[in-house]
Amino acid sequence: MFNRQAQSLEERITKLVKCAQRRNIRETVVAGALIGVFALIMAYDIYQQPEDILAIIGSGVIIFALLLDITVIWWKLHIPKSELSAFPPTQFPDKWKQRLTHQARMLRLVWLWYLLPLFLGLFIYLLSVYDASSGAVIIPLLIQAVVCIGIWRFNLKAAKQIERDRDAWFGNLRTV
Repeated sequence: MFNRQAQSLEERITKLVKCAQRRNIRETVVAGALIGVFALIMAYDIYQQPEDILAIIGSGVIIFALLLDITVIWWKLHIPKSELSAFPPTQFPDKWKQRLTHQARMLRLVWLWYLLPLFLGLFIYLLSVYDASSGAVIIPLLIQAVVCIGIWRFNLKAAKQIERDRDAWFGNLRTV
């Protein structure tokens, strides 16, 4: 019976690690593509419209935000596959409970390290694209706010699920 439960725990943790790795790759590819797009926009603005300072600053902030996101994703949220064999969940439950706690915490803080810098960069960029005095910038900003809130809520939901799984899988183990 214990072997079956252990195998089940190993499979669940393996599934979670694969899911985290897919998320990291997906987020990195999207961020890389957006970095390329905004680098081209920034280069165009520097050479063709150097007086459009807001577009250049906005593009720069967006690129910085995306580089920050990639850094956090691969530094804080990355779980190497080698940890599964080096630290089997049944033998090192404290380590894996701590890993899941850290994943959930970082997803809860997504507004700080992901959404806030990106929102700020897009806000500055949109101010350069739309005439702020005419009010035309309001609709794109509202759309941006709705998308950011949706991403934030999705990440909170994922964090809560990770915490529920952690508590169900590891019970009353204390993390240090």
